[in-house]
Amino acid sequence: MTPIFNCNGNTVGWINGTNIYHLNGTHAGVLNGKNVYGHRGQHLGIFSGGLFRDHRGGVVSFVRGATGGPILPIPEITPIPPIPAIPPIPAILSIPPIPSIPSLGWGMEWAAFINA
Repeated sequence: MTPIFNCNGNTVGWINGTNIYHLNGTHAGVLNGKNVYGHRGQHLGIFSGGLFRDHRGGVVSFVRGATGGPILPIPEITPIPPIPAIPPIPAILSIPPIPSIPSLGWGMEWAAFINA
């Protein structure tokens, strides 16, 4: 599993294939191309260049090797990944909005983003 880091370099989640997980291994969302969706099929934002971006274009979090955003902090030593939960049956995905212009600044906190 690939760790997801916030603006402080703390691990806030995991990516495993197209599935996104909370720190404890519960399923949080899915990636569909560049689009990030929550459990109910709601569009949460974009994942591009290793950066998660909110609807305003702000960077919410990143994975190692991310480019094209603000100066990234040095990531912490990642904890041992949890055993991921079985993903739920996929919801019907909403139509994604027109993406905002990518920002070089930080956006909302990860918890607000992934739980929207």
